[in-house]
Amino acid sequence: MKNYPMEKIRNLALIAPHGVGKTALADAMLHATGKVGRRGNVDDGSSIFDYLEEEIDKKQTISASLAWLEAGGCKINLIDTPGVADFRGDVYACLDVIEGALFVVKADGGYEVASDSLWRLLRAREIPSFIIINRMNKEHADWDGALATVRERVGVNAVPLQLPIGKKDGFRGVIDLISMKAYVQDGDKVAKVAIPAELLDDATAAREALMDPAAEAVDALMEKYLEEMTLTDEELVQGLKAGIAAGSIYPVLASAADTEIGVLALLEAAVALLPSPASRAEIKGAETNHGEPATHPCRPDGPPLLYAFKKQYEAQGGDVVWVRIFSGEVRSGENLTTAGGASERLGQMSVAMGKHKDKIESAPAGDIVHAAKLKATGIGTTLTPKGAFTLPPIPYPVPTNAEAIKPVNAGDEDKMAAGLTKIHDEDPTFELRHQSQLSQSLLVTQGDIHTAFILEKLKKSQGVDVARTRPRVAFKETVKGKTEKQGRHKKQSGGRGQFGDVYLRIEPNERGAGFEFLDEIVGGVVPNKFIPAVEKGCRETLADGLLAGYEMVDVKVALYFGSYHNVDSSEAAFKTAARIALQRAVEEDSAQLRPVILEPIMDVRIVVPKDYMGDVMGDISTRRGSIQGSESDGPFQTVSAQVPEDELYHYAIALRAMTQGTGTFSMTFSHYAEVPGDVQKRLVDEYRASRNKSE
Repeated sequence: MKNYPMEKIRNLALIAPHGVGKTALADAMLHATGKVGRRGNVDDGSSIFDYLEEEIDKKQTISASLAWLEAGGCKINLIDTPGVADFRGDVYACLDVIEGALFVVKADGGYEVASDSLWRLLRAREIPSFIIINRMNKEHADWDGALATVRERVGVNAVPLQLPIGKKDGFRGVIDLISMKAYVQDGDKVAKVAIPAELLDDATAAREALMDPAAEAVDALMEKYLEEMTLTDEELVQGLKAGIAAGSIYPVLASAADTEIGVLALLEAAVALLPSPASRAEIKGAETNHGEPATHPCRPDGPPLLYAFKKQYEAQGGDVVWVRIFSGEVRSGENLTTAGGASERLGQMSVAMGKHKDKIESAPAGDIVHAAKLKATGIGTTLTPKGAFTLPPIPYPVPTNAEAIKPVNAGDEDKMAAGLTKIHDEDPTFELRHQSQLSQSLLVTQGDIHTAFILEKLKKSQGVDVARTRPRVAFKETVKGKTEKQGRHKKQSGGRGQFGDVYLRIEPNERGAGFEFLDEIVGGVVPNKFIPAVEKGCRETLADGLLAGYEMVDVKVALYFGSYHNVDSSEAAFKTAARIALQRAVEEDSAQLRPVILEPIMDVRIVVPKDYMGDVMGDISTRRGSIQGSESDGPFQTVSAQVPEDELYHYAIALRAMTQGTGTFSMTFSHYAEVPGDVQKRLVDEYRASRNKSE
């Protein structure tokens, strides 16, 4: 296939929550432009974009997919992204490589609450965006109502670029407000005709409303517009392109994916108004050696700069890496270097049509292609001739949904770890954390659906069944009071006996100071050679916990008296004596020593639409949390709270349920605090029950 110049390429992503017809619209674009002979369909599993087994089974996009088409003499690389919140890592990755977004909204539901987080993401990354009101032919479709919800959430910058012709099942075309022509479905073809007389006044008024923001985007146009109160078609396009690129205009268009009405007009508008890769004069990154901020030119004849933003393992062809070429033409077999200094030979390149690929020998600057058999290139890798420049890593959302996992079959631990590592190469949005102190491995994901998908994939690829349980929280124990206790270990078994005798004083240490051992022996009542054994016995006993099986911290223990036997005393005997003294102190002197359990308290930052503030704050209270403050950010509110970690199990799921999928949160460790009495009793009872069961 031919190479397209940078100005003739458009890199676009379809972005929307699940259920608005985003993938159906992508399939319609391929068919309407003649790229495929039969339009793909999500419902019957024939979609070009949703081709994974899991996607066909669940009828939802799980992984981003890529296809290309030609419209208006331009190559459009079209990325269909997942709408389910658990799989939005691919959305974050794609935003680094596109110049435009097609943000899809339902005509028969309007702008949904679930759209907010995605729209905020687009705005935070300043991606030029179209808003597509899709499903215009559905029974409850309402253009005016849907547009009103869009403008309520997005603002007056959402300006119709088209008007629909007909309603519901009578939807038969769109009016383009730039050319003032109608695109009407005529059988299998689209005819460009005059605007129906009954809609001409509405179209004229809508075009005039479009001129205001277009003129405001360019100073010279504003001057002319104020003088003449009109703009030519060319001037209108100039102003719209500038406003769209600057994020001051979001054109609103209409479509019906399953009839393809409005699809060709949408593609023509995208080619005319959305930026091309040539709009980037340079790209920001850093010098590899020093980490200093730097820029790299984006030129068709410049030094090559490639960025890997997605990786897939395919049974037939092995690893395939998606790369965006920001600068320079590259050829299969070309030698490049990663920012880490590894030499990389660019494998066979191809252009994708969903799961199908066509091999190519070269690719121009601005294009997105697949490259095979890259050994040193993972997601986020920058490739240049000398590896001297690197682009920033993809800012994936931090995973917050934790489950303790272990293989069902003993001996599968290594297979489980190797399988999850392979999956992580494709999906960096989850983490596997090993917590040796709690004897558990945590799988931390974007949500419960994400967890289930990863474990199902692990089972299919490695044959490993995994059990999921609630994670153990890293509780700790400490003491609030002071006591003294003797520990005496005496055992005679026919030969040499065992004897150790210690008197310990146990008291609190400063919070965070840890364990402190004091040697207060006078007169050699405990020989010096046994004192380290006493300290070791104290450390080991406290590490195992004395109240509920959790490490006891911030304790000061003084050895102030004891006795020994010339023959039977040993280091092991004094270690045991120390353990006995500490255990007796907790069991017999609980009123004086006042042992307590500490729990980790997390700083939690929650972002939700204001409508859900009451529900979220009430829920925080039921989780024994305390609100630290809140601040407004447009229609959203950011709540800062401190919540016990033990109360945050599956919080991501609960928050999405409370906020219709719009709430997000992050958490970091803050401090340890004493648990309430009822919680301590539960933990102690559970510990004793587990010990009795094991005995």
